[in-house]
Amino acid sequence: MEVFSQFDTYSLKARVFPALISGLPTLVLLFMLVPWDRLALSQVIAASMGLVLIFAFADMARHKGKKLQERLGTGETPNQWHRGNPDVPEASKDRYRSFIAEQLALTAPTPEDEQNFPKRSTDFYRSANAWLREETRDHTAYPLLFAENITYGFRRNLSGLKPIALVCNLLVLLLCVGILYLEPSYFVALPNMGEKIYLTVAAVFLHSAYLMTAVNESAVKEASRAYGRQLILSCEALIRSHKSNMTK
Repeated sequence: MEVFSQFDTYSLKARVFPALISGLPTLVLLFMLVPWDRLALSQVIAASMGLVLIFAFADMARHKGKKLQERLGTGETPNQWHRGNPDVPEASKDRYRSFIAEQLALTAPTPEDEQNFPKRSTDFYRSANAWLREETRDHTAYPLLFAENITYGFRRNLSGLKPIALVCNLLVLLLCVGILYLEPSYFVALPNMGEKIYLTVAAVFLHSAYLMTAVNESAVKEASRAYGRQLILSCEALIRSHKSNMTK
């Protein structure tokens, strides 16, 4: 759709998609309560409201995702550099530390430093990750890293929106029950309204079940670790590139 063309790949997959998933039952109800057999003001208003809802959820996704990231301590994973962490082989980390230390003009932490000065060591590894992120911004050159970053952003933002999505589901469910019980004349006059309401209720239950079972903090942490591991492994390509430039 043209409306989504202004989003880059990351924003579309890590922000807009979670927004669409989070607001799905609300969007379903919005479009089911308006007849689409003709184009009138109500249809234009409904379509506009749908777009506004998506944009609002997309903006909220980043904000809520950042808050969740701060609480969980994900996103930055300097602990994966530490000796004893199994995510990356120790021999590879030794090579990468030396390379990063050379690029940053700093001294890499020793095993004793990690034991006796953990904060100083963590600061070095955070600087290493910050440097790596800047050096790997070319998505075409580092597609695996970009894919892991999108996966992490998607899970983080969707998990951040989870409480709001569940509240919206409850409101949609209450509205559907109210329509079935009170039978307002406007809704009764709409074609197949009973069937549409039951479909919306089914969507609410299935959507809520998905959020409760598949969207959780452990999935966010898993994606964060996968991204952090791939970020460290990107040193391999950077080392080869550096050696190639040195021989020219």
